[in-house]
Amino acid sequence: MKRVDFHSPGARLEDAFSELEAAWLSARSSWNDSVSHRVEDEYLIPLQGAIRSMLDAINSTSQKLQKAQENCQHPRERRSGPL
Repeated sequence: MKRVDFHSPGARLEDAFSELEAAWLSARSSWNDSVSHRVEDEYLIPLQGAIRSMLDAINSTSQKLQKAQENCQHPRERRSGPL
């Protein structure tokens, strides 16, 4: 059975958002007016919450899928611990 990898896309998402946050902090050092506050309030803060929710969902789904895959394996194929 083919395994599904949720961790790699989740890690890429987290890395991309970290880059965005770093770029925003750099921009904020020279751009601090009402428009920058609006950009942060309307886009970046909600995006951060949405990404955290997505990463939580990815982790939860990955754990459940891994458990389901293990339960569907023949007993001889199941990991019984280190060999």
